[in-house]
Amino acid sequence: MTPFPLVLLHHAGGSARVFDALVSALPPEIRPIALDLPGRGRAWRETPATTADDAVDRLLRQIEGIDGEFAIFGHSLGAYLGLALAARLEEVEGGVRCSTLFASANSGPVAAVLPFDGSALLTDDEEIFRITAASGGSVAQQVLDHPQLRTRAADLLRADFALSESFLRKQRRTVTEADIVVCCGTDDIFSAQQLEQWRLNSTSRTQIHRLPGGHFYLEQEAAQVAAVVTGHLASVRR
Repeated sequence: MTPFPLVLLHHAGGSARVFDALVSALPPEIRPIALDLPGRGRAWRETPATTADDAVDRLLRQIEGIDGEFAIFGHSLGAYLGLALAARLEEVEGGVRCSTLFASANSGPVAAVLPFDGSALLTDDEEIFRITAASGGSVAQQVLDHPQLRTRAADLLRADFALSESFLRKQRRTVTEADIVVCCGTDDIFSAQQLEQWRLNSTSRTQIHRLPGGHFYLEQEAAQVAAVVTGHLASVRR
């Protein structure tokens, strides 16, 4: 059987490297495709996207080689981008389809409230890092201690927060035909009610899994995450 494609979309301020442990834990029958948003990783020369539409336009170009069905694992901001990408693909009759969205470490978007307003994105870098902490994320101390890396990290976060705001302002009620499998750390900031909100964004099935850990549970519990992903995809591909 041809390995099933799994597109991996990372969190705000991050890169595809957050999926390294998960990629190693996935079985051969799943083909992970870890994508970097513009401005980091393999796409570091590109200007960061600041709207959901722009980000999805670029993601569409990155998945052009996929034929048929695939799945998306979106972590934090990546969960919202995954929903927007899956819905966009459904607008094209007979095209490639996302069969399952694994929505990781984020609240269902319909009632989501960001820990900042638009004006906060124009403030100093310290406020950007405070927003990151309030969202359940973190910035490595070695980055904070390096002036150039610190400035670059703040700029990327500022762009990604603008992207999140863009999605929630225009697309929070987006609905997909794909299954949604919600995954979240037991110590993350999101409540059961916030995770249940994902049911409003799918016309298909929605499942919820809580796994040990915080916002970056997928790095420490990669084997458990891989088991959730593999088990669900095996059940729908029979």
